[in-house]
Amino acid sequence: MKPSQPYPWRLYWVLLLAEVLGALAIVPIARDMLAGLPVLTAPPPIPFFLLILIGVVQNLVLIGFTLWLGLKLSRSLGLRMPLIECWVYGHPAEDPGLPNVGSRSGPLPSVASILRSGFLTGLIIGTILAVCLLLLVPRLPNLPFVIVAKFPVWKRFLACFYGGVYEELFTRLFLLSVIAWLINRSWRKPAPQLSNTAFWIANILTALLFGLGHLPSTSLFMPITPLVVVAALLLNGIAGIAFGYLFRTRGLEAAMVAHFTADFAIYVVGASLLKQ
Repeated sequence: MKPSQPYPWRLYWVLLLAEVLGALAIVPIARDMLAGLPVLTAPPPIPFFLLILIGVVQNLVLIGFTLWLGLKLSRSLGLRMPLIECWVYGHPAEDPGLPNVGSRSGPLPSVASILRSGFLTGLIIGTILAVCLLLLVPRLPNLPFVIVAKFPVWKRFLACFYGGVYEELFTRLFLLSVIAWLINRSWRKPAPQLSNTAFWIANILTALLFGLGHLPSTSLFMPITPLVVVAALLLNGIAGIAFGYLFRTRGLEAAMVAHFTADFAIYVVGASLLKQ
C-alpha cells in the first residue's frame, strides 16, 4: 500500500469481528469432538480459567495481527473484496493506481456473478471431496469427516462458517497475500502489480500449507499415515487452489462463499449419508 494511502481501519474492524465470530462458530462441534478424547490425568500447572484467558488473548493477538498485515499487503497487490468494501464504505475503498480486483483493470464483478461463481465452485469442489471422503471411509474409519456425522446438523452447519470466514481470512487474505507479496517484491521491486507467476506460486504453496494445516487436528483422532497425508494435500490442495483463484479473479467474497458451500456439501450433506 502506498504511504499516502490511509489504512482502511473501518474495513479492518468489520473483518476482525467477522473472523472472531467465524472462529467461535466451530466451538460447539469442536467441544463435542474433543469430549471423546482421553482426559489428561495430570492437572494443568496454572488455574484452568487463567489458561483459557491466556489462550483467548493469544488468539486475539494472532488474529488481529495477521488480519492487519493481510489486509495491508492484499490491497497493495490489487487483491480485493469488492462487496464488503461497498457495504462498509458505500463504494470500493479508494486506492489510486491499483486495479479493483485480481490485478486486472476493468469494471468490478457484479454481486450476482461473485455469488454465483463462489456457489458453483464450492458446490463442485464440495461434491467431489465428499465423494472422495466417502470412498476413503472404509480405509480411514476415524476421519474427522466420520466423527462429525454423529453430531447435530446445526453444529455442522455452524462449523461451515469457520471455513468460509475464519480460514479464508487467515489462509487467503493473510497467508496467500504474504507469500505473493514476498515473491512479487523479490522479482518486480518497482512494480506494485501482482505478476501471474508470483500469484500461482503463492496460490499453490498456500494450498499445500492449507492441506498440511489440517494434519495436527486430524492427528488427535487417528494416526498420520502416508495415505492421510496424501489425502490432506490432494483434497485440501485442490480446494485451496480454486479458492485462491476466486480470490484473485472475483474477490475474497467469492472464495468465502465457495469455501462455505464446499464445507456444507461435505459436512452437512455428505456426512449425513454415513448414517444411512
